[in-house]
Amino acid sequence: MTTVAEVSPDDTQAYGAYLAGPLGHCIECHSPMGPMGPDWREQLGAGGLAFYGPWGVSHSANITPSNLGEWTDEEVKLAITDGLRPDGAKLLPPMPFSYYKNIAAADLDALVAYLRSLPPK
Repeated sequence: MTTVAEVSPDDTQAYGAYLAGPLGHCIECHSPMGPMGPDWREQLGAGGLAFYGPWGVSHSANITPSNLGEWTDEEVKLAITDGLRPDGAKLLPPMPFSYYKNIAAADLDALVAYLRSLPPK
């Protein structure tokens, strides 16, 4: 079993990476698959992973600045916590926005800071 050391909330981007990575698995779902699993080296956060369910097929969104660059921080936060796009449309399953509904404001700020720091894809 592998453990991941906790990251200090004082380092906002590193803490956001911790929340989006080993803790919340955002990056795992929002990175396309490569031959060895999620392609975190070349396509970190680029989206495109297909999810099949009773709703049909949904694909994870690109969560890098290439897609989120026009979104305000508040719009990104609403997507994470309420499953709403800036135009008011609901995100499709399996995005677990209800899981993040009660996330601490500082944690949400760290997630947004980290997403803003990703290389555009």
